[in-house]
Amino acid sequence: MRSSHSSGTSPGLRLLSPVAMLSAATLISAALHPQWSTILIVLALFGLGSGRSLLRAETWRPADDVTTVRLGLIMVFTALVIRDDGFSWTAIVVGGLALILDACDGYVARRTGATSAGADFDESVDALVVLVLSVALVPIWGWWVVLPGTFYYLFRGAALLRPAWRQQQLPPSVLRKTIAASQGILLLTAGSPVALANPSLGIMSAVIALTALVFSFGRDIVWLERHAGTLTPGTTHRHAEYSIRLQPASQKAEAVSGNAEDSERLPVRRLGP
Repeated sequence: MRSSHSSGTSPGLRLLSPVAMLSAATLISAALHPQWSTILIVLALFGLGSGRSLLRAETWRPADDVTTVRLGLIMVFTALVIRDDGFSWTAIVVGGLALILDACDGYVARRTGATSAGADFDESVDALVVLVLSVALVPIWGWWVVLPGTFYYLFRGAALLRPAWRQQQLPPSVLRKTIAASQGILLLTAGSPVALANPSLGIMSAVIALTALVFSFGRDIVWLERHAGTLTPGTTHRHAEYSIRLQPASQKAEAVSGNAEDSERLPVRRLGP
């Protein structure tokens, strides 16, 4: 049964809160770095992170508001780092808050309910967090450090070309969740003032993040290939589509799986390992 939260609210009114928060983040970003390039990049993050979710038909839940704030913080973080080689302490605080809220929206979701669309929204923001951090590190450590930010998108693209993967449900993994949770921390550390003063720390943090993702994604791809063509427990023929989702540190999967009858979406894999 769906919660009545925001039910009966017209789409226009439902969008007021998230659009207002993200518009405020856009204005703050423009004030921090008043360049057209910054505004365009921030608007792109606005669209990539929330476009599909804002147009959804499903109920808007309290956890979605938390995810919206997290997206806004990443937009502001982008404006703070776009003009510098490295992250200032202000940027570290803003980025750290975004990482903390990833745990908070999971807590809220488990207590107020979650929807498939909400999980998709969280997924897109999780992917953007890793991508933005990775791209921001390129001027410091080189192009190789952008790789962690591309893994999610490459994995989803590969899944589109390999339909057999979408018939599988990867078994739960504490290691996968741990690696996922560590990505933001490691990449944020790699660009911190401490890492700039001690390059070995920055390079090591980025290398660990990349190595962990290679191992985790590689392990899951091997598992999916071994089980290609078979239906694992928990899959069902009545599902026409399967989704590949990020594994947030807050383990919001439990909240989504508890709402499986409503969502009719089967999580196969969540980012990060």
